[in-house]
Amino acid sequence: RALPISGQAARDPLEAITHELGRTPTILVLDNCEHLIDAAAGFVDELLNAIPGLTVLATSRRPLELEGERVFAVPPLSTSADGPEGLVDAVALLEARARAADSTFVLTPGQHDLAMELCQALDGLPLAIELAATLLRTLSLDDLVQRLSSRFTLLHGGPRNAVARQRTLRALVDWSYELCTDRAREVWSALSVFAGSFDLAAAIAVAEGDEQEVVDALDELVLQSIVEADRENGRFRMLETIRRYGRERAEESGQAPLLSRRHLAHFQQRAAESRVGWYGPGQVARLATLRADRAELQAALATATATDVDASLRLFSDLRYHWAVGGFLPEGRSWATRALALPGGVAADRIAALIVAAWLALLQGDLGDAARLLDDATTLAEAEPPDAHTQLELHRWRGTHALFSGNPSRARLEFESSIALAHARSDPGEALLAQFQLTTALAHLRAPRAAEAATAALATTESLGEMWMRSHALWSLALAAFVDGQLDAAEARAMEAISADRGFDDPVGSCLMLEVLSWINAERAPTERSAILLGAADAQWRRIGSSITVHGPQMSAHHDRCVALLRDRLGARGYERLTAAGAQLDPAEAITLALDTAPPSSGLSAREREVAMQIHQGRRNREIAEDLVLSVRTVDTHVQRILVKLGFSSRAQIAVWYEASMLDSATT
Repeated sequence: RALPISGQAARDPLEAITHELGRTPTILVLDNCEHLIDAAAGFVDELLNAIPGLTVLATSRRPLELEGERVFAVPPLSTSADGPEGLVDAVALLEARARAADSTFVLTPGQHDLAMELCQALDGLPLAIELAATLLRTLSLDDLVQRLSSRFTLLHGGPRNAVARQRTLRALVDWSYELCTDRAREVWSALSVFAGSFDLAAAIAVAEGDEQEVVDALDELVLQSIVEADRENGRFRMLETIRRYGRERAEESGQAPLLSRRHLAHFQQRAAESRVGWYGPGQVARLATLRADRAELQAALATATATDVDASLRLFSDLRYHWAVGGFLPEGRSWATRALALPGGVAADRIAALIVAAWLALLQGDLGDAARLLDDATTLAEAEPPDAHTQLELHRWRGTHALFSGNPSRARLEFESSIALAHARSDPGEALLAQFQLTTALAHLRAPRAAEAATAALATTESLGEMWMRSHALWSLALAAFVDGQLDAAEARAMEAISADRGFDDPVGSCLMLEVLSWINAERAPTERSAILLGAADAQWRRIGSSITVHGPQMSAHHDRCVALLRDRLGARGYERLTAAGAQLDPAEAITLALDTAPPSSGLSAREREVAMQIHQGRRNREIAEDLVLSVRTVDTHVQRILVKLGFSSRAQIAVWYEASMLDSATT
């Protein structure tokens, strides 16, 4: 309600307000304080001193910064259906406002995904969604989505009784821009060069100038809700609408090309550091940083390929571990094609790019392309002064090519040459990739002392504090033991390997480890767990555009024997159902299942088993509640109890457990 202070002109306004608010416990609402922040803060401070029991709810783009203040950030509307009931607030607002503008408007089920795409493109901003909804009187959803690149001119025409800054999207963002200090505006424009989230170091690099000034300006932008800060991972992001506005300002001032160059230089340095310091402690953090910077790395590569051949080749090859270990194989090969198609460039940079491109081709089973790339690199290298590092890489990847082609004898010779060159350069880290593959080749040959190379690699990884090659060396030892029929030793090594790989999220390594664990289990006594692990591996192979067949006919033979044993034990239908269930697991869940050899003891009640069955059928909590005539809250409670009793963390794990328990019951 409004305060009844009219007719009290002779009285001090603050005294009159204090008198009225002090009569009963009150909540005072102050809306849009940002443009009068100092005056609003002073007013609230005086009120709170005069009325200790008063509660003030203030909306503002920045805090009042008063003692006792509690800040609640108001996020944009939900644009994701990831919640338990799949509710999408932004789409609901779009539909309601579109119907208010045109009573005949109907959002059909087939248009739901497009409506969600529209709301996501508008960052879930209520005003932007409301303005877009009014255009649905004239435009189709598809037309509207296609025209969002010009959102600041497209989205206008709010209610006539709204304040001016709320009638167009540009006016709203202009209002925010005008509230910023000059330095904050400059930093806003600079940060618009980022395509996704960024960290403090990247922000300082593109904004340049005094570091503390940049930090202060960034803090101001966070306070004004221009930049979102994720304190858990130390990263920042801008909504796309805000970013585009900043980009327009940067282009108007002529700063955009300079900002792109700074951006490229920063991520060139970051990529180079990840390559140079790879074989040592900190690999997990380096890989996680590159993953978090994925959008920025793509933007930097786009800048490089458009402006500088050598920068493009170097950046692509420096990101070798991002592509190959991070699991971005198709993406890496796409950038390889673009970078290598550019004419000219320093020979050393092109040779390095050709070699990395060959590695990625090998991991996707494109042996023909890998051979061509290695031949091109060899031809260029022969025209240059001898370089031992280039030669050890060429031997290594020729060895991999031979191994994947089914020629382990030739692979052995190439790996031994690569290892010798690495040791001659006193560079044991560069020998690791060839060492674990040498053990693999010798295992295929059933050669004596096959484990020696991988065992030496293990010692090196311990001295370097290295984890990636440690997990692969353990895997190759597991394979060698498996081939020799030493199943207990093979399982122990495989479990060590997957434990070392846990948290690293190396898709190729994870798949190889899940495969060998499935093979071991199947040789002992084919079980549901073997099929689930194999299904999880198959799904992960597909996600990165690879497969077990890529790794050569010997590996394919082990895989095929495992499948045959499982089909014979479980039946074709049971096998298909269990591998399909395994495919639902994400990589972390698959590794958790692989490490947990004891089956979960259920202890579920009859009702909880009913709920588990419906989760297995792909139903959401609201659908389960309707079918079982329960409240949604009751179903939520049942789901949480099931997760706790089974020791799980996701609905996918419940579905997999239920599938396995059903098949187990049918076969016993």
